[in-house]
Amino acid sequence: MIPPSKRNLFAQTTVCAAALGAAFLAGRATVDRSATPSAPAGTQAKPRSSMLAPLELKADAASPASSSAASQDPNAPDPATRRAFLLTPEQVSARLKAMFDNADPVARMSDYLDLLKTLDTNEARSAALATLMENFNPRERARELNMLMTTWADSDPLAALTAVKDNKEWTGQMAASTVLSKWVKSDPDQAIAWATENGKEANNTDTGNYYMVGLIGTLAKTDLDRAATLAESSMNRSRARGDAMDRVLEQSLKQRSAAATQAWATGLAESPFKDGVLSRLAGQLASKDAPSAAAWASSLPENEAKPRVLSEIVDRWSREQPNEAGAWLNQFPPSAATDSPRETFARQVHEKDPEAAMAWASTITDEKRRERATSDLIKSWVEREPAAARQWVDITPNLPEKIKQRFGSKPNT
Repeated sequence: MIPPSKRNLFAQTTVCAAALGAAFLAGRATVDRSATPSAPAGTQAKPRSSMLAPLELKADAASPASSSAASQDPNAPDPATRRAFLLTPEQVSARLKAMFDNADPVARMSDYLDLLKTLDTNEARSAALATLMENFNPRERARELNMLMTTWADSDPLAALTAVKDNKEWTGQMAASTVLSKWVKSDPDQAIAWATENGKEANNTDTGNYYMVGLIGTLAKTDLDRAATLAESSMNRSRARGDAMDRVLEQSLKQRSAAATQAWATGLAESPFKDGVLSRLAGQLASKDAPSAAAWASSLPENEAKPRVLSEIVDRWSREQPNEAGAWLNQFPPSAATDSPRETFARQVHEKDPEAAMAWASTITDEKRRERATSDLIKSWVEREPAAARQWVDITPNLPEKIKQRFGSKPNT
């Protein structure tokens, strides 16, 4: 499963790789080779620097055309021509390793795209996958892995998924997500069935079934209602379901409107799924227009979801406008419903204004929560400014005795 620390990398890498690959392929497809400048008279044309030139072709004794096919386009429809360009798994691995040593990123990518055109068998693609994984680094290989899995998904998505499903690291999940995101466009029923069946075990963990996340994100672009239903009905409460919710909400806000998305979310049946949708929607709305999101949140009924919604808004708003966020939060009287957003606000501002953070923490109504938050904030303050923090502890009345003993100017050790 993908650890949380990797998820951003995962998403950013996948989006970047897909865009770059598509642009590069499009550019190569439109090149007019007849317009390539020829060498000046009396000079010898300098060949393009390429790890694939000349190709060491796999012999095809059964095909009389193979001897002349090597100089033709490997994308030609003639089977004999294409067979002449096929590489053995060993050749695929060797060529990839040679490419990895090429310091020129443009030449390396050009060579890699040429190599992808020759991978016409699952054995060759499996060799490429194994070599990429053995030499993996997120900066370069993630992009190349995404391109390999995209082309593999076009020809045999089931074989591509079989090749990566036993890889439980984030790289395996990224590869599977790439394939599923491609497959769901052409055969959503089969893609959903595979992701559901193969993610059963993970679905019962805190991490959840990450096979569904990219699939749902892609499906939401063309069938938003089905994607939302799939997230609710096929995924247990988990980090993966939360990420899938984010994808659905992002598309809903793009395709419909904030008001329509709010109406859908508030109209869901009372459940942990609805609570999660509301809090994540609040975060997305607050990132774009915090005051409007705050006004919407204030109108919600008092229930278990509201503290999470308020906390999400305070968290996003206070990063950019702490004074405005604090003024809004101060309109609510201290209560169990506002304990969570008050703690969130205190933790957000404690580095900029530790004394203000301590004042906010003191308004938390739940005694255990208040004491824990106060202790955490003082500990962080002592680590940054020990003298100022200890002096504050010494002169502040009504602090729990154990906090004074631990963080005062003469703490017990």
